[in-house]
Amino acid sequence: MARQTAALSHPHWDRRPADPIRYRITARIADWWNGRQDARAGLPAVAPDPDPTEPPHGRSAAFTPHLEKLRRMANDAMHHELVHLQQEVAEPAYQLARAGAQLVEAERALTRAQEALRDLKAPTEDELRARRVGETDTDESVVRKRRLAPYLERRARLEAHRQEAEEALVRLRQTRAELQERIARSQSVAAARARRIHEHSWRRIGSYWQRLVRKHPAGEQLNRTLRPGGPEVPGWIDPAGERVTAGTAAGARPEPT
Repeated sequence: MARQTAALSHPHWDRRPADPIRYRITARIADWWNGRQDARAGLPAVAPDPDPTEPPHGRSAAFTPHLEKLRRMANDAMHHELVHLQQEVAEPAYQLARAGAQLVEAERALTRAQEALRDLKAPTEDELRARRVGETDTDESVVRKRRLAPYLERRARLEAHRQEAEEALVRLRQTRAELQERIARSQSVAAARARRIHEHSWRRIGSYWQRLVRKHPAGEQLNRTLRPGGPEVPGWIDPAGERVTAGTAAGARPEPT
């Protein structure tokens, strides 16, 4: 109890691990029963081992009706997660596409505002000194302020326009980042759910295969030369297209005996 309390007090251990998907007793009994019945029927067929003393070069995947049933049930459940994911991210994906188009236009608007501000030319010294009708006796500083005022007003408007365009661009970039994060979070959850289904299916396959090997008349040879065929992690989980299959180094799992 003290050890458990100490573990839960760790800063990175603030809750108990989640329970695996419930393996109901009815499903467990069904897997055991099918394993025993298939073993009695001699399923799967085992080819003679030419040299039992040598380790097998590679075990072939074995499929029985019950293994095929478990595999297809897992595939169906994982595909359902994909359907749910597509429905969940449909609206954010649409908003993301719209934000992307708006972002392109906002970048162009900012570029135009910056160019307009850069191309605005200040009045020359001669233009600042130029007097108009009625300004013959006006102080030169007043004349300069009058000639400079339109330029400053124009520059202030362009600067305000540039600032508005920049703020709009920042808002759109923030919106895009939030939508991308929302979609990525949904994808992570869907991937985790699909992997849980995958692992639960292999848990059931392990129970079935264990009973099959123990009751099969050629159980030792069966365990040496064959491995259970089961579901793969769907390719949509990994953008690179890599699949984690039973027996690979990346997705290796303890083989049931």
